[in-house]
Formats: sequence, C-alpha cells, structure tokens
Amino acid sequence: MEESLILSKFDNLVQSGIVQYDDKQQIIEHVDGDLKFQFVLTSALIKKPTLTTAESQPDADAQKPEKRAGSDISTTGFELGALDSHLVIVNKFCFARPHLMLLTFDGYKRQYEALDESDLNDTWQLLNSAKSDYVAFYNCGPNGGCSRLHKHLQVMPLPENSFAAFLDSTDEPETKVPFQWFYRRFGSDLSPAALFAAYKELLEEATKVAGDYTTGAPPGAVCPHNVIFTKRWMVVLPRRRGAINKEAGVNSLGMLGVIAVATTKEIDNWVRLGLTESLSELGVPKGI
Repeated sequence: MEESLILSKFDNLVQSGIVQYDDKQQIIEHVDGDLKFQFVLTSALIKKPTLTTAESQPDADAQKPEKRAGSDISTTGFELGALDSHLVIVNKFCFARPHLMLLTFDGYKRQYEALDESDLNDTWQLLNSAKSDYVAFYNCGPNGGCSRLHKHLQVMPLPENSFAAFLDSTDEPETKVPFQWFYRRFGSDLSPAALFAAYKELLEEATKVAGDYTTGAPPGAVCPHNVIFTKRWMVVLPRRRGAINKEAGVNSLGMLGVIAVATTKEIDNWVRLGLTESLSELGVPKGI
C-alpha cells in the first residue's frame, strides 16, 4: 500500500467528518524526575464516548452495523485496503496523520492472544512500504490497554523523543523507566520470520516477570503486554493494569511517555497522580 494513497484517503475521511483528526493539536511536555512526558492535546478525542487515553476504535454506524462474524468492530466507511490476512482501516479518533489499524480477517481472533507470524508479516509489509518512519503497536488484553476484542494492531508515524528513542542511537543510554521492559535492536536484513522469533523471545522474558495473570483469563490468553516496534527495534513490556482511573489509562505508546488527551484537565489529573509512579503501577515495577 502506497503511503501517498493512504494519506490521501485519510485526508478525505477527515474532511468528510467520518474520521476525527485535529491538525492543530499541541504537544505539552512535562518532566517528572528523569523522564520527559509528551501529552498530545487534541480536540479529536473530545467526541469519544469517554474521555480516556485508552485505545480508540471505529464506532459502528447506527445505520450500517455490518461486522465480520465474531467481530466487535464495524469497519464500514473506514476501509483502506487488504494485506495477506488483515484488513487495513483508519482509526476513527486519531492523534496522528495517519492512524491506521490492521484487523485480522478472522473476526474470532482475540486481542488477548499473542501475535502470530501472519500478524507480524502483514505489519512488516506496511512498515516497509512507507517512505516515512512509522511505528506499530499492539495492546494485548484489557490490562494492556485494549478496548475491543477483535485482534488488531495499530500503525502511525513514529513519535519523536519517546522513552524508546535511545534505541535509534548508538551512544544514548537506556531510558530509566520505572517498569520492566525488554527490547531488541535489529539489523538491516531482518525478515518477518526473524521478527516473529524476536517477539516470542521478548514475550517469554516479559511473562517471567509478570506474575500470575491466569486468574479469570479466557482460554488462549497470554500475559497482558504491549508491543511497540519499528523497522529497527522492538519493545515488549508486561502490564498489570490498563488504567489508574477513568481519565488516566494508557496504551502502548502511553507507556513510552506519549499520552493522548482531550483536555488539560486530564493532564492535571496525570500530574496529580504522579506520572512516573502511575506508569510503574500500570506495568510491572522494576525490582519485583
């Protein structure tokens, strides 16, 4: 899929009002201890059903509620194209241009399952088809920040200066995050199979420190976790909670210090709670 065509379709959906995106959104930085957080303040999130930073999904059209069998996501009006085993759609509430989702053709695949090779193969295709620098992420399970059951990944332009930015440098020290995370840098000749192998190894490391996640978990569920990857690196981190309260929840990018909010009240709430301490509670604190 060509990036220029994706952007053209994205812009058309925004102009038509189907997709919400604020081209005047602001980046508000806040330093807490050793960490610099970036709040993306955007009016595009105001119309969400709840003002949280949890992952947003396309809402079902009241007049056209078509969904794939087993799916809880309607893609009507948001579809861009298809890859080998995934449908590519635009997210309804966006804080990036573009903000895409890759949904499995199989509507019975679940968001609490581990990624498989087909998930990573299609996402790898999309990342490598773009001339710009993109990031993909997966919010595994409700405690990983997901809000829908149909298995999907998300893709958007790579935010600058996240906690993982050191992975693109040879001389920058590792960011001192308060939670357990595991990462790999990649060479230039990485294959989808090698990407999948790296993911399995990182997930195994994350699972070892996650503690008991099986109580009440459905069959097939793995350790709640976040996966964030580019063409050059991958981060996997285990999660214990999806949110601190109604207005303080994060997905994968939020754990890397990039938190999308609709109001300054949400920023004030985060600061009051304590940014670094909150991420420690949402992940698995170092030392456990």
